[in-house]
Amino acid sequence: MRKMIYKKLGLFVLFLTLAMQANGQGRIIRGTVTDDKGEPIPGTTVAVKGTSIGTVADMDGNYSINAPDAGVLVFSFIGFQTREITIGNQTTINVQLAQQVSDLGEVVVVGYGVQRKSDLTGSVSSVGEREIKQVAVASLDQALQGRAAGVQVTQASAAPGGGVSIRIRGGNSINASNEPLYVIDGIPFFPNNATVAPGTSGGGQPQNALANINPGDIESMEILKDASATAIYGSRGANGVVIITTKRGKAGATNVDFESYYGVQQVSRTIPLLNAEEFAIIANEARVGRGQSPIFSAEQIASFRNNSTDWQSEVFRDAPIQNHQVTVSGGDAKTRFAISGNYFNQEGVILNSGFSRGSVRVNLDKTINNKVTVGNSLTISRATNNQQVTDITRGGVVNAALVFSPTLPVFDADGNFTFDNSSIPGSQQVGNPVQDALETLNKTVTNRVLGNVFMEWKVIDNLLFRASGGVDFQTGRRDFYAPSTNNRGRNAFGSALVETKNVFSPVGTFTLNYDKKFDKNSYLILLAGYESQSQMVDFVGAQATNFPTDALGSDNLGLGQIVGTPFSGRSLWRLDSWFGRVNYTLFEKFLFTGTFRADGSSRFGAGNKWGYFPSAAVGYNMSNEPFVNNIKWLSTLKVTTSWGLTGNQEIGLYQSLSQLNTERNAFGNVIAIGLAPGRIPNPDLRWEKTNQVNVGLEVGLIEDRIFFEAAGYYKRTQDLLLPLDLPRSTGFATILTNIGSVENKGLELSVNSNNLTGKLKWVTNANITFNRNTVLALGPGETFRLAPGTGDGHLQIANSSILQVGAPVGSFFGMVTNGIIQSGEQVIPGSSSFGSVGPGDIRYVDVNGDGRIDNNDRTIIGNPQPKFFYGMNNNFTYKNFDLSIFINGTYGNDVWNVNSHELYRNDGATNNVRGVLNRWTPENPSNEWPSSRTRPFVLSDRHIENASFLRVRNVTLGYNLPVGNVTWLRSCRVYLQGQNILTFTNYSGFDPEVNSLGQNPIGIGIDRGTFPMARSFIMGVNFGL
Repeated sequence: MRKMIYKKLGLFVLFLTLAMQANGQGRIIRGTVTDDKGEPIPGTTVAVKGTSIGTVADMDGNYSINAPDAGVLVFSFIGFQTREITIGNQTTINVQLAQQVSDLGEVVVVGYGVQRKSDLTGSVSSVGEREIKQVAVASLDQALQGRAAGVQVTQASAAPGGGVSIRIRGGNSINASNEPLYVIDGIPFFPNNATVAPGTSGGGQPQNALANINPGDIESMEILKDASATAIYGSRGANGVVIITTKRGKAGATNVDFESYYGVQQVSRTIPLLNAEEFAIIANEARVGRGQSPIFSAEQIASFRNNSTDWQSEVFRDAPIQNHQVTVSGGDAKTRFAISGNYFNQEGVILNSGFSRGSVRVNLDKTINNKVTVGNSLTISRATNNQQVTDITRGGVVNAALVFSPTLPVFDADGNFTFDNSSIPGSQQVGNPVQDALETLNKTVTNRVLGNVFMEWKVIDNLLFRASGGVDFQTGRRDFYAPSTNNRGRNAFGSALVETKNVFSPVGTFTLNYDKKFDKNSYLILLAGYESQSQMVDFVGAQATNFPTDALGSDNLGLGQIVGTPFSGRSLWRLDSWFGRVNYTLFEKFLFTGTFRADGSSRFGAGNKWGYFPSAAVGYNMSNEPFVNNIKWLSTLKVTTSWGLTGNQEIGLYQSLSQLNTERNAFGNVIAIGLAPGRIPNPDLRWEKTNQVNVGLEVGLIEDRIFFEAAGYYKRTQDLLLPLDLPRSTGFATILTNIGSVENKGLELSVNSNNLTGKLKWVTNANITFNRNTVLALGPGETFRLAPGTGDGHLQIANSSILQVGAPVGSFFGMVTNGIIQSGEQVIPGSSSFGSVGPGDIRYVDVNGDGRIDNNDRTIIGNPQPKFFYGMNNNFTYKNFDLSIFINGTYGNDVWNVNSHELYRNDGATNNVRGVLNRWTPENPSNEWPSSRTRPFVLSDRHIENASFLRVRNVTLGYNLPVGNVTWLRSCRVYLQGQNILTFTNYSGFDPEVNSLGQNPIGIGIDRGTFPMARSFIMGVNFGL
């Protein structure tokens, strides 16, 4: 299959090349397009006026077009004045385009509008179409990884369609969400994966809430980071805002663009484990150490030398990834359009996993007259996600592949699956991971309609009224079925679950924008607006067990002889907002921005429904000052500072109200159903609020060939929503209230450098961010609070993370170790939870010095938050060739390797890492690996690992085929791409960039059975007609 696709792509490229050589009809006009400094302008559109004939200048500004003698060539490029030149008898036409002289200049998309970059006082990073296209990803948020200073992107699950967690300038909350707000063509959307997904019962992370949106439709993404930029979004701006603009049509010839790629993915790394012979020896040794008989005979051990099962290689596979998109765009002065269709399919590197998406986007703009413009944005998509049970579950495929005995084959002598590892006495009972992966159904199908319509009315000169209405409507269904033939469904004789969910979110926005340049020294923009958004979620589900046949799976729950209690629910929230902004520029040097938003939310207590969020910023653009103009090498110099207050309303619904829980009790043979109080109300519940101060610096050198940006910030979030303990006399354990605070402070640095500008061009974009997160306060009198544990009953390690005043959120909490106890060493007595200890056991440190090893010796043993993270992209172009190399990484963060609790056991219950071959014995007094015997699970620094890494994230080599002799072909580019090619790290797990608990604000940096990262090799072609 793979060879066939490669062959077809190769034949297609050959066909294009032959066509270019053969097609030479018409008159060929050649030339170069440059700016007023003589620099080429790649991407300039060259079209024959009044026809559909057109082409695009290459990376050196060169073009070639077949045109009639009497024709007129039109040269256009964003930011430059359009030129028309009559062909006449010319065969070479070199064109110089002048930059547009306009009041806007270079603009940046901000909340509810655009702003001149030179006047910008807020902290905004931009990621353009080129950066987005450089990576083959299922969801647009993955394309932000390493691209912008202050933005940390962590893959919650590397499964196709898997979730992503994003932190902009650190995490602000402990109990609410830390994810940013997304605004897609004016529609605010909060990416709560759990809210959108129709359930995750049975294991696995929920599907990425943004996976239904095609990244190929994105024109640009702006990340708003400081309060001056985000306060216009008020109660949803505390975690930052990502504004997404999709591609729209432009006046000119109709263009047809086709983009296609196909690639193969492989697991980037496997964990070295014991083979069958080594496992058998250690299992025997452990049983003898416990006073039991050996499991394996000498003959069996000898037979294992050439008969061992590598369960990782059985579960993992090479998997294809492909993407195909067609876009038709164009228009005239009255009507512009952009219509695209996309199909994306990514099979997972784990058996029977994958994600596919089909989508259509229609963007239209219609100028009714010189005062009224209308338009729309519409996306319709359908996604199918086949998930494997992974993450925080002992029965997950990844975990089972690691711990399953290598002495057992995939199939027994009769050709049936080896059911589980119960034939190994004392082993941890997990199912055959291959059988479980192939036979378990865990499929989610989601449909999404995301769109809006708008009308712009020029009321009078400089005053624009805009009204828009949008909707985000999603439906989803999840089917789960574990058949009676595998370990997951055996005890239940087949287990089925069906869940459906509908999410309906309408929004209406109305703005007035006054834009006036009074004279050459005074420029004013005023914005006022009202917005109303609501969301209704309803869900229903049912489950059943004891099926007489597995043939119908989850398609007929009525076949189940034991039907579980159906469940359903409905929730609704609403947010009404008034907002305004003023931008004022004086003498093109002195800048002021002020914003204000009032939000009324249904989520909060009766006395705190409304919150008020102001911001102010000033800037000094010294670029036009004489003392700067006299410095030839200094082209830009600007300083800004801002303060603002933003909020966070993502706390869950109805938290301020009392709650009634359903109770079921048996009285004889009758089940009585009733209601009981489940939560005490808190009418004083109010917003979490974040105060932020930002100081920024912009420096451009050598006509901005080197452009440097720096920003320092301080954020303090107060009124954190945390449960407060109540007296037992109330009948309730806790009440949610505003009692905590957290701070983030940091420094962002970024540089954009045009290193070479001749025939060989070299552009570098790099950024690095330093952030320090600290808990400032918890409840009254509290200095620390233990976070809930994680596990599945087998590996339940409670209180693994801690909230401690003066420490980062989510710090790991456990025992400190100091090697291995040696023979003849005096042992400090320990509590029963640590078991009996002696030579060959782990030496725990008596941290509190009380002469006893127990839970009171636990302390902070790791920090999941990096000291800094970074990204760097280098783009090279030479003639028609282009090369990009993108790297990113983190430094100073730790990961709790939960897998290691089982893989380090060396007691015969599970397979182990190869390091246990150096285990302690009287003959080998190792100080690194304990002896082979059963021990209690104790979270210690042995399981906390440095997860710093540097990753070669993407390398792309492309070639733009010369198309000047082909009248019907505007452009053609072929490329080869590698993703996640190399990772440099000391972390022993699959991947250091891991977060098994997804978007959990506290449980960060945890790795248990997570879907592993894949390495991809891709071949693609893009061409325009």
